[in-house]
Amino acid sequence: MDSSPPLPERFYAGEFRHSIDDKNRITIPSRWRRDKAEDFILLPEASQQFLLVMSPVEFARMSSAAESNESVPARDRRVFLRQLHSRAQHAATDRQGRLVLPDELCRKVGLKGEVALVGGRGRFEIWNLQRWKRAHEEETPTYQHVANVIGL
Repeated sequence: MDSSPPLPERFYAGEFRHSIDDKNRITIPSRWRRDKAEDFILLPEASQQFLLVMSPVEFARMSSAAESNESVPARDRRVFLRQLHSRAQHAATDRQGRLVLPDELCRKVGLKGEVALVGGRGRFEIWNLQRWKRAHEEETPTYQHVANVIGL
């Protein structure tokens, strides 16, 4: 029996740099877009380093996984789920593939001007460009180590 996690409905790969305009709109890379407007869930990452962007289906999958994880005490799961859902916000793209980011999330995560959009399987991340450069540099040795371990 295969124990790997199920494949996401969408797969986001790559790194792109785009600018947030004065109305807090960011264009989703064309490779990541569908032909019609899409709904997304926006969620600041726990330490507020970046903004997570995922489909409602992916968000529901993540929420369900947390809810059913019995290695976490029931009370902690309830607290986590309350916090998770209260921090999440709905957003949708327009016909040009632009996503409007709420002011408060932009401030929390430090998003302004040029940002990095980073693919991450069934979701993607929007980073403050300087934070992304720093994190990427700091994480490269870990990436190289794991790549060697798995024979990449």
